[in-house]
Amino acid sequence: MVLPFWRDLVKGFAISELGSGLRADHPDFDAERDRLLHALGLASLSEEEAAARLLAVAARTAPDYVPCVPDDDHLPYELLFPSGPA
Repeated sequence: MVLPFWRDLVKGFAISELGSGLRADHPDFDAERDRLLHALGLASLSEEEAAARLLAVAARTAPDYVPCVPDDDHLPYELLFPSGPA
């Protein structure tokens, strides 16, 4: 809700660049997001805070909680954010 472009963070895009692109395509994004957060009783976060929390949680999953492909080799999936915050 707060960070719909989270997948692009690992590609090195700046949060401000992604946010401005999103708002150019969806000018009502902020109002819709705020209505949804209010309906769910959730506090609003800045995009920077949401990104920091996402990256911190993702970092805590490795190496103990990395899913593996159930095949003969049981290879692990690649980490979503292998190098930490962009």
